[in-house]
Amino acid sequence: MTILYDLCARIVELRNKFGITQAELARRLGISRSAVNTWEMGLAIPQLKHVIEMSKIFNTTVDGMLNISDQVVINITDLSKKEQQVIFSMIDCLKNNHEK
Repeated sequence: MTILYDLCARIVELRNKFGITQAELARRLGISRSAVNTWEMGLAIPQLKHVIEMSKIFNTTVDGMLNISDQVVINITDLSKKEQQVIFSMIDCLKNNHEK
């Protein structure tokens, strides 16, 4: 039941972080607001397709939805090698500044 609790809490956390109401999340998922409320209360579990769609809405992974990992995934495979290297360099720079 820990995973269920984590998922319920995570939906609330991410929804609030992104400033999305239950009604807005429900609209984007094509379901009722009461379904989102039921998930957040821990009375029901969202279908996998909804967990996957929420991971896209909240810019995280399915693991992130389950609070297993809070890493953000950004697909850069369509960028050139040089563009990818620029992004990696920017990330390294930000990490170095954050550590100081």
